[in-house]
Amino acid sequence: MPKNIIIFILIVVVIILGSVLVFSNIQNNPSNTIQNNSGPQPRILVSEEEWDFGKVTQGEKPTHIFIVKNEGEGDQIIESLKESCVCIEVSISTTRIQPGESAELKVTYDTTDYVGKDEKHLHIYSNDPQVPEKRINLYVEIEELEIPYLED
Repeated sequence: MPKNIIIFILIVVVIILGSVLVFSNIQNNPSNTIQNNSGPQPRILVSEEEWDFGKVTQGEKPTHIFIVKNEGEGDQIIESLKESCVCIEVSISTTRIQPGESAELKVTYDTTDYVGKDEKHLHIYSNDPQVPEKRINLYVEIEELEIPYLED
């Protein structure tokens, strides 16, 4: 009988501890807190959310310029740009975009080591409270560079 009581007490303790952990997690969850959005807020808008470089020959480096606009009322801060591959090179004309202004985001795809259809991504991290991470999908079809055979 004492063995059953010990097991019962352990089960009750586990249930109580689990309940405490769940309750404290709910209380500390930032999504449950009221965010203070008073004051002017930025709003990011990108000219295209995806871009297809089309068919290119291996070794080419096609480039596209995206326009990143601040449609909000507060300064837009571009905190970082993250590429999904070292084959993607990015640069932006400014990391602080005033309300109503825009910046040029230059994206170059280095196809040297790739063949076939490929898809990569670019992530723009900013201080936009509604869209802190903006994803751009990039597509390309890389045709193998054919070296002509010369007969002697």
